[in-house]
Amino acid sequence: MAIFKNLSSGKKGVKKPVAEKEKVKEVTEKKEEPADCHELLFVKDKGWGVRRLGSSKIIKYFPTKVEATEYIVQVSQNNNTSVVIHLKNGKFQKFESAMMALSYAKAAKETD
Repeated sequence: MAIFKNLSSGKKGVKKPVAEKEKVKEVTEKKEEPADCHELLFVKDKGWGVRRLGSSKIIKYFPTKVEATEYIVQVSQNNNTSVVIHLKNGKFQKFESAMMALSYAKAAKETD
């Protein structure tokens, strides 16, 4: 695509193309590794699912959030990963540790 500018000398209104400098940038795309994290989320018509962060494959489904939280705590301790827990509406729940999430889930009895 050429860029035009008015000539200061010569005929008025005549436009002359200006050479563009095309900069070719070599883009090296890095595939980002999924974070060392598991997440717990609600899947409509299936229940609570546990998956690796960044993955689309659900490892396991559970009928209740408490059961799913117990499982994700066990998996996170075995794999030395962190945990991300979602509410049914998709928002995040923040906890300092997975064990705190488990105690909260047991106390809340799925009021989320």
